[in-house]
Amino acid sequence: MGAGCLKALLVIAAILAIGCGGTPQPVARTSPAPPRTSQPTARQQVTDPAALSRGQACQQLRADLIGNQGVPDIPTLRRIADHVTAPRIAADARTAVRDIDHTGIAPLALGLLRDECARAGVRIPAP
Repeated sequence: MGAGCLKALLVIAAILAIGCGGTPQPVARTSPAPPRTSQPTARQQVTDPAALSRGQACQQLRADLIGNQGVPDIPTLRRIADHVTAPRIAADARTAVRDIDHTGIAPLALGLLRDECARAGVRIPAP
């Protein structure tokens, strides 16, 4: 090590020693903020006018698929994913959007949506 490096290390050590030598400042004790989640609460689901029930989301999806000859519309899938109160349908709709963006098709995600909608009493015809 050169003399210049040794001097720099001594200066850094001196600065650290000076900075650490004072009395500690009191730390403000606050309660942590509750974690923010992307899922709406039950109260928001009830009062949100744009919220879709499982059946409403499935009816919109069925109307979209019938109107487009079995090809899902990405804006419709995004609207369902953003506003449906059923987390499984929201996740499957997001997966369908992602798959269509990447590959142009989403057979697995649409199959899962068909199954969820069948459980909700809405039959979505297969292509």
